[in-house]
Amino acid sequence: MIKSFITIFLAVGTFIIVNAQIIQVNARFDSTAIMIGDQIKLHIEMECQKDVRVQFPSWMDAIPRNIEILETYPVDSILTSGGRVRMKQEILVTSFDSGRHVLSPIRFPFEVEGKTDTITTRPIFLNVFTMPIDSEVIADIKPIYKLPFGWADIWPWLLRIGMLLLVVALMGFAIYAFIRRRNNKPIFSAPKPAEPPHLVALRELDRLRGEKLWQNNRIKDYYTRLSDVVRTYIEGRFGVTAMEMTSDEILAGLQNTGFEDNNLVDRLRKLFSLADLVKFAKAQPFPDENETSMLDSYLFVNNTKIEVVVELSGVENKEDTSDSEVKGIEEDIKKQSKT
Repeated sequence: MIKSFITIFLAVGTFIIVNAQIIQVNARFDSTAIMIGDQIKLHIEMECQKDVRVQFPSWMDAIPRNIEILETYPVDSILTSGGRVRMKQEILVTSFDSGRHVLSPIRFPFEVEGKTDTITTRPIFLNVFTMPIDSEVIADIKPIYKLPFGWADIWPWLLRIGMLLLVVALMGFAIYAFIRRRNNKPIFSAPKPAEPPHLVALRELDRLRGEKLWQNNRIKDYYTRLSDVVRTYIEGRFGVTAMEMTSDEILAGLQNTGFEDNNLVDRLRKLFSLADLVKFAKAQPFPDENETSMLDSYLFVNNTKIEVVVELSGVENKEDTSDSEVKGIEEDIKKQSKT
């Protein structure tokens, strides 16, 4: 009986020694004690021969429910100098149940030389502690603590307000610019006062007279410019769109404004009629007709202009062109025609 027991003991011991030479496995925590909710790593270390094929268990089944798995890292394997394979794996765990938890032996099936077997780890323990609570002292609720209000709290609001004001200002300027452009008004500079129509007309007549177009056989250019000056003056002085009308329409529109000077109307009719013949029928007026057309233009502007009264240093000045000035212009025209 004793001999049989010794034989069995030796056989089992030999088997364990042989398995230990083929494969070894170990499991451990970073620490044996943690506070509730803390995280800790479970380290699995295994070393075996190269021809051993090991199957890792399902950790959800191997680890008890009161220990929660947060993350499972991949297996890391290296070849040692002795020709063996060393494998490591880490598992991040935590526990929200206080007390002493036991991690039962973990089974690792393996196969070597066509034979299968299983190796297990030793059981390990994890103590989970909670914060001690002093039940004898009941503290009142603490009042709300107001943080100091400094520039670090003010400048973001100032920046937001500044950006908002900038956006409002840009929108307002865009609307203002749109309205000004739609009304054909400048955006920044104040509009200059409009020059009286008769000043513009007299200046253009003087310029045209000085260019001596008809004296240089530029009859068509002369009458085109002359009629345009008179049309522009009528449009500015009487509000008749003369630049877009025929000669008869201009005269009719002028009379509709209440203009009743038949003498000036007849002079305008002759001027426009002669200008139309030159421009469209290539007529060649006589020199005295050219002079008369210029004089009639001066006469019409001077007799229909609106006098402007300007007070300067208590002195009242009236802008006017007398009949003597018109006669002077007539004399100048005659002198130019002779030269």
